[in-house]
Amino acid sequence: MSSFSESVERSLGYAVREIITPIDDLVLWSDDPLMQQDALQNRFITHFPVRVDGKITGMVRREGEAVGAFMPLTAEWLIAADTPILHLIDLFDQNADRVFLVLQSSQIIGLVAPADLNKIPARASIYLLTAQFEDKLAKLVRRTLNEDEAVLEHLLSAENMQKVREEHAKAKASDLGLSLYYFLYLADLMTLAAKHPDLRDRLKLRSRNHADTELRFTELRNRVSHPSGLLIKSRAELGEINLACSKIIRLSMAMKEHGL
Repeated sequence: MSSFSESVERSLGYAVREIITPIDDLVLWSDDPLMQQDALQNRFITHFPVRVDGKITGMVRREGEAVGAFMPLTAEWLIAADTPILHLIDLFDQNADRVFLVLQSSQIIGLVAPADLNKIPARASIYLLTAQFEDKLAKLVRRTLNEDEAVLEHLLSAENMQKVREEHAKAKASDLGLSLYYFLYLADLMTLAAKHPDLRDRLKLRSRNHADTELRFTELRNRVSHPSGLLIKSRAELGEINLACSKIIRLSMAMKEHGL
C-alpha cells in the first residue's frame, strides 16, 4: 500500500473518469436467461454489475460458463471519478481480480477494469511520471557533476559517448550553446546515477547493485510511448508496472529533498 507521500506523487496525470466504460455501455446481469446467455458470450468480461429497478445493487463474477454468487454493492467496489489513474494502478495491484464501479456526485457513471489501463490517458499518466523523473534526474546530474565532460568520458561507454557527441554537434551547428549534458539519454542518466557515488547518495541508493535494481525504467517509458501495442496483458505485468511507478516516485521524492 502506498504511503501518504507516495499517494500525493501519484496525483500526476489523468483521472479515472477518462478511461471508464460508461454505465450505458456496460453489459449488465439480469434474471432473464437469454440476457444471461448473451452476457456470457463476451469472454473478455469478468464482472457483471447487477441492476434492479434502475439501480446497481451489486456484482457477479464470471466463473467459467456461469457466474458466482451475488456480491452486494459495498464501498470496496466503488472508486471516485477523480481518483488519479496512477493511484488506480496501485489499487488494482493490491486487489487481485477486482474491478471498480466509478462514482461521481453519488451516481455510478461507469466501470473501470485493469484492461482500461491500456487506454491513452493511462499511458499518458505513466509517461508524464517518467518524463518528470527524467527531467529531475537530468537537473540533478548536471548540478552534481558540474557538467564536467571528463566525468562522462569516464562513466559512459564509448558507443554512448559517440551518440551524445553526434547530437551535440548537430545542436552546435544550429548555434545552441549547450554542454554535452543536455544531450544525454535517459539510459545515460541512469548509468551515471548508478555509477557515481554522489548521485547514488542523493537518490538514497545504498550501492551500485541497489542502483542497478532500482534504475530500470527505459523499457517502461518506451512501452507507454508506443500505443500500437498493449501496455498490460496480465496481472503480473500490472504488478511490474506498479512496482516501477513506485520506484520512480521514491527516487523523485529523494530528489525533492535537493530542491528538485
